[in-house]
Amino acid sequence: RGRPGWHIECSAMSTEYLGTTFDIHGGGQDLIFPHHENEIAQSICANGAGTFAKLWMHNGYVVIEGEKMSKSIGNILTVHALLADHAGEVLRLALLATHYRQPLNWSAAALGQARDMLDRFYTALRKVGDVDTSGYEGLADDDPFMEALADDLNTPLAFAEMHKRLQALNAAIIRPEGTRERSDEIAKAKSWLLEAGGILGLLQVDADAWFTEGAEADAGEIEALIAERVQARADRDFATADRIRDELVAR
Repeated sequence: RGRPGWHIECSAMSTEYLGTTFDIHGGGQDLIFPHHENEIAQSICANGAGTFAKLWMHNGYVVIEGEKMSKSIGNILTVHALLADHAGEVLRLALLATHYRQPLNWSAAALGQARDMLDRFYTALRKVGDVDTSGYEGLADDDPFMEALADDLNTPLAFAEMHKRLQALNAAIIRPEGTRERSDEIAKAKSWLLEAGGILGLLQVDADAWFTEGAEADAGEIEALIAERVQARADRDFATADRIRDELVAR
């Protein structure tokens, strides 16, 4: 009798697509009560004790420049829109830099820090671009990086381990060339960084391309603006010509 509500809908969908017991149930901290508690109660009543989600992961709130992101406020940001101005890896790093259970303050400063961090990694990788890493073993389960991720997805600690390895790589790069020990250290550090980055979906771009991506598009746009300004001046449309000049100066 009546119609299905918010809580029973989710129990029905999870049972249909994931089964009566599944591994991970995620959601925001604001959904713990009443939504998730009702899901647990009704699903276990229907399917028996020990069923439903084995692990719950509740993420912190997202705030935009210090203000909670909300549809009612109208400060919603989408990945699609952000990708117009930022590389995907920059967005990913900005999201992962804060532990998922903690509040995430999304800001222009945070995006700038993420870009700077990736620039440092790619700068080092570009210097060792021709170093062969084949034959080096992958990350072991007891590697501090893997242990950090196994500890409730502690991405800030995982990044700290990546920075340690980056420092080791840079230290090896500046050592005198020609020693077997130096070459081995560089290859190991490069291999480690690429594998650790791959686990997080980072450092997947060619190092040279990372610094040149978008440059051709920018150059094409600049040339088009210059041509448009020349035409505007020829048409004696000086207001348009001045506007384009100001945009070119700003860029």
